[in-house]
Amino acid sequence: MKMNVGVWIGIIAGIFGFVVAIGSVLATAGPEGIYIAGGIMLFAVGMGFLFYKLLIGPMMLNSRLQKTGIPAKALIKEVRDTGVTINNNPQVKLVLELKNSLGQRYSATVRVLVSRLQPYVYQPGMTVPVLVDPKDENKMVIDTNNAGQQNTRSANVAGKSLSSIQELQLKEELMKDQQLGDAIRLNGLSARAIVKKFTLLGVNINGNNPYVQMELEVLPKDEPSFSATVKGVIQEASVSKYQPGEEIFVKYDAADKGKVAVEHS
Repeated sequence: MKMNVGVWIGIIAGIFGFVVAIGSVLATAGPEGIYIAGGIMLFAVGMGFLFYKLLIGPMMLNSRLQKTGIPAKALIKEVRDTGVTINNNPQVKLVLELKNSLGQRYSATVRVLVSRLQPYVYQPGMTVPVLVDPKDENKMVIDTNNAGQQNTRSANVAGKSLSSIQELQLKEELMKDQQLGDAIRLNGLSARAIVKKFTLLGVNINGNNPYVQMELEVLPKDEPSFSATVKGVIQEASVSKYQPGEEIFVKYDAADKGKVAVEHS
C-alpha cells in the first residue's frame, strides 16, 4: 500500500474528530471529564501506535524507498503469516536472503500485503526485486515496479554452481536421506503432522524442486505429540502444501521417534 491523498485526508479527519471528542467530554462531563478524557487519550495513543506500526509506518517506508531505495534481488527463504488482515487481504512476513555492498550474504524480513485471491503469490525459492534503504540495509520493500517481471524461482544453489566436491557431498546426503526415508516409509507408523517451520536449503533438484528442511509437530494416534526435523526434496508444485501451519502425513520409527519421513511430497 502507498501513502496517497486519501490516506492523509483520513488521518487528518481522524485527528480532528478525536480533538473534537476530547473537547466535548471536557465541556460536558463536569469534574470527571478530565479522567474520562485521559482514559480516551490513553486508548487513542495505544491504538495510534498500533495503527502506525502495522499500517502507516510501513506505508511511509514503502513510499520513501520506492523513490530512494537501492535496487537489489532477494531470495525468499520463508513465508510467514502475520495474522494481520487489511481489507480482507492478508499480510505476510517474508524472510529474505540477499547480498550487501561488500558481497556478503545476510538475512532480512519484510512485511507485504497479498491479495486474498492470490495468497501464494510469494513462495520460498522465488527471487524478488527489492529496494534497500541506503541508510539501513535491514530496511527494504518489494520493488513493486519490477515485481511482476522478476518473480522467478532460483536454480542450483542460490545462484551459484556447485563444485564437483560439493556436488558429490550433496549426492551422498540426498542418498542417505532417501534410504532412511524409504526404510521409515516401509516399516514406520503413520501419523498426522503440523509444519512448524519450512526452510530452503538453497538447492533445487531436477529442475526447480527445492531441497528443504522442515520442523514438524508429529501427532501420533493415542500417543503424545513430539517434535521432529526432516529433510527432503519437495515437488515445486507442492511447495504451498508444506508451509507453516499446514497439516501433512508422515511415518515415524516407533523405536526412535527422531526418525521421521514425509509420506507424500
